[in-house]
Amino acid sequence: MAYLLTVSGLRGVVGTDLTPSVALEYGASLVELFGADRIYIVGRDTRPHGPTFMDAVKSGITGAGGHVADIGIVPTPTLLFNVRNWNDDVGGGIVITASHNPVEWNALKFVRPDGVFLFQDDVNQLKEIFERRSRTWRTWQSVGKIKVYGGAIDDHIEAIIESGYVDVEKIAKMAPMVAIDAVNGANWFALPELVRRLGGNPIRLNCEPTGLFPHVPEPKKEHLKELDAILKSGVAELGLASDPDGDRLLIGLKGHGLLTEEHTIAIATWAILERKKGPVVVNLSTSMMVEDVANRFGVPVFRTKVGEANVVAGIFEHNAVIGGEGNGGVILPDVNPTRDSLVGTALILDLAAKGRLHEVVEQLPTYTMLKSKFRRTDGFDPEKVLDMFPQATETSTIDGAYVRLDRAWIHMRPSNTEPVIRIYVEADSELRARELLDQAHQALLEIGAIVE
Repeated sequence: MAYLLTVSGLRGVVGTDLTPSVALEYGASLVELFGADRIYIVGRDTRPHGPTFMDAVKSGITGAGGHVADIGIVPTPTLLFNVRNWNDDVGGGIVITASHNPVEWNALKFVRPDGVFLFQDDVNQLKEIFERRSRTWRTWQSVGKIKVYGGAIDDHIEAIIESGYVDVEKIAKMAPMVAIDAVNGANWFALPELVRRLGGNPIRLNCEPTGLFPHVPEPKKEHLKELDAILKSGVAELGLASDPDGDRLLIGLKGHGLLTEEHTIAIATWAILERKKGPVVVNLSTSMMVEDVANRFGVPVFRTKVGEANVVAGIFEHNAVIGGEGNGGVILPDVNPTRDSLVGTALILDLAAKGRLHEVVEQLPTYTMLKSKFRRTDGFDPEKVLDMFPQATETSTIDGAYVRLDRAWIHMRPSNTEPVIRIYVEADSELRARELLDQAHQALLEIGAIVE
């Protein structure tokens, strides 16, 4: 099998790497991990093959003695919110989504009973259970039950409104026009509905549950020309874009156009620290803009391995007030300790209603971030890589090789979702960023960690 199982889930190309039989077995394995006769909440994004894997997962869970709450097509953060807030005994959940991967991919993202994704120890146990293949299937009178619940999105939105982090009256008074591109994914209904419930006026782009992505599904400015044009024309005050599973958020402003995905967590951090000071947690590949915001408010920033589960663990460890990832992932632990585009949207709208959003954006420093990836070999040795950067002011091997320099950094790491090594660099000028990217590339070639 060529699928990948990491803290980011079980991911592969449908029909070749990932098959319904694998999904069924992993559904049963999750029940063995967290216990039978408990409820497992299952949801999916809009991909055309989603129902096939939904049925397979539900069969595995019920066949192993678990019960299923089917909440249908929902954003990933909505499912995690419901796992954590369900009234009955919940054993965990499964989100069927390949996030920003192309439509031919799908994945199972496994959720713990406490409403967060599996940590690495959980992943190791789940894999061991799956590979053992020695489970006992329930007989006809003891298989699990399935029920359908249609209120999951409403519950999630209501919690955001009641969180105390958003001034609905101010937003409603502003009544902003908000252009939304949901890439025909899981946020097709939830994101416009949240904007409407907060008093905004949604302009829907690609908000149909077809699962047929009209452009590259990763929410980046270069993929969102229609949304960018609407903002620059002045038709909408704000622009929002999410990925197919609705955990990542890209934002834009009237007259300005779309920002980078790295701006989202920096602006959301500013919005929270104005209300509540405390530590911030992001991963190693997140922009230094977050550090600049944290320095302004006098709070520390802690960095973790890439992967949402790692950031969430860091948030809990440091009692952080906010965290996230530079790919547009905002994690507000008081509301939903997972990357949540709906929470991020509420924070952005609240800042806009206060008349502060443009001011905050203008005060953020300008950096250049470059990213690349190369097919990896078995020769990656983080210590050897770090030896090639004697000028570093700080290094780390918690997640590949991380090199910190004055107003710059380099991060080289094996991907959790593809057989590649990713290179991220950020610097205070484009010229310097390109030089650092070349240095990282050459260093990996010299130790035989990648191939051209």
